Amino acid sequence: MAKKGRLLWLLSLFFLLFWALSCEKAESPKGNELARVNDRVITLEEFNQEMEELPTYLKPMMVTSGARKEFLQNVINREILLQQGRKKGLDKDKEILAKTERFRKGLIIEALLVQLLKGKDEVTDEEVEAYYQENKEKFLVGERVRVRHILVKTLLEANEIKKRLNQGEDFIALAKRYSISPSRKRGGDLGYIERGKVGPEFEKAAFALKEPGELSGIVKTSFGHHIIRLEDRKEPYQRTLPQAKEEIKSFLQEKKRGEIITAYLEELREEAEIVIHEELLDMEEGGT
Repeated sequence: MAKKGRLLWLLSLFFLLFWALSCEKAESPKGNELARVNDRVITLEEFNQEMEELPTYLKPMMVTSGARKEFLQNVINREILLQQGRKKGLDKDKEILAKTERFRKGLIIEALLVQLLKGKDEVTDEEVEAYYQENKEKFLVGERVRVRHILVKTLLEANEIKKRLNQGEDFIALAKRYSISPSRKRGGDLGYIERGKVGPEFEKAAFALKEPGELSGIVKTSFGHHIIRLEDRKEPYQRTLPQAKEEIKSFLQEKKRGEIITAYLEELREEAEIVIHEELLDMEEGGT
């Protein structure tokens, strides 16, 4: 039952949020009548096409007769809502028409760019390797330490907690009880941190710790007073080409796309007649 409920919720959400905008048709396609909502016919062919256009993660849910019947109910629900919206004149609403026009323009531009980039934005293994060899320093992972901390507001509180830790009380239990940091739920665990990713006072104290379990002194920052415990340390290492390959490929592909689109825009702008009245941008607010 829970699985079925999740399916119904996903389908309903998908239809109500997206499909009323993207799938509205001027008229019903010809074919076998599957359902009728007032004077609107929903054909079997239209239904199958809409199932085909479902996101990949939803398609496996459509293998059963029950799921397809539920899908049809969502199609009908969408049509009922659409008809009601039209009755209220919302299809003539200026704001909705403006949004629809922006959506249409976006689809046209997207289709143009897909056409422009087709076959031109591929990145070869040779290009990936060349970039890696020329930029190895970018794939050097710096020294990291995994730490826990207890954060309190006052020095008095910090001194009391440090005293209890020195007497052997459990760090995690004290963090969960007294820390004001969001990490308190995890027993103060901040995971692995790198140099330059935290405040200088905290960084200096954390990286000065040598052995797992070692405690820092009381560290004052703008957040309050910290007591830090070292959990683990990882030395710097160089990411290999296989480890960095997909990241490099994605970066180079986006770079190629940007260069192609920029060059194309420059070409189009040279051919276009463009008139700009920049002085209007300098007008004072409310001016005429």
